[in-house]
Amino acid sequence: MKKWLILVWLLIPVALVSYHFGPGQAAFAYRQAQTHLANAQKLEQDGHFEEAIDRYGETLAALPESDAPPPDLSVRRDQLRMAQIRARFQLGRLAETLDSLNVLIEEIERDHGTHSPLADDARDLLGRVHYQAMVALRLESAEEAVWKKHWELARQNFRFLAEHTTGRRNSLDRRNLEVVIKSFNLPQIAFAAPAGGATTTAGLAKTKTPPTNAAAGGGPPTKTDARPRPEAPPNKRPPPPDEFDLGS
Repeated sequence: MKKWLILVWLLIPVALVSYHFGPGQAAFAYRQAQTHLANAQKLEQDGHFEEAIDRYGETLAALPESDAPPPDLSVRRDQLRMAQIRARFQLGRLAETLDSLNVLIEEIERDHGTHSPLADDARDLLGRVHYQAMVALRLESAEEAVWKKHWELARQNFRFLAEHTTGRRNSLDRRNLEVVIKSFNLPQIAFAAPAGGATTTAGLAKTKTPPTNAAAGGGPPTKTDARPRPEAPPNKRPPPPDEFDLGS
């Protein structure tokens, strides 16, 4: 009996070491990542976006590495990347934000699905960035052909969401789509300057247009809506188009 007790006693350090270099390391990494995340969110709420970007990066670096991460870990990583991009957007770096966000959306749709909640969140942010780019360009009296590209891309992204989301999310997406559509005919004076006045329009003349077959592949529609419309009776004006037809 004493021999068994001695053997068990001797094996305790081995078990502790095994835990420390196995599951214990992952648990420590998650705790460290959680601390960085809390700091990043607080900095973002307080308007310290540069510091928040760094803290989100530290959170990403703290997460355990894996060649085949579990789905929840993969989602967390992409959520953190999107948080970094959102903070960069708050700094007014529109062109840089668009480049990073377009790459992230491609990877999110590949890894999590075109209609995943994370893809919807990323596309919502993309629509907002294009809309803000349109506003900034109009305030700088840019050529119509330049700001109109961003208006169109904002419309496409919110239209895609309005056609595919459900519930409360869909109501918000429809309102955003309506705001974008109505903004086309608003005078320049109707737009407010971005908060802080730090927005830069450098690089916005170039836009990444979705492929023409995006609608078939699940992405935002880029072609004119060709759905058949009933012919109006003689001597009667056709009904006005709904919000999904405007701007096509």
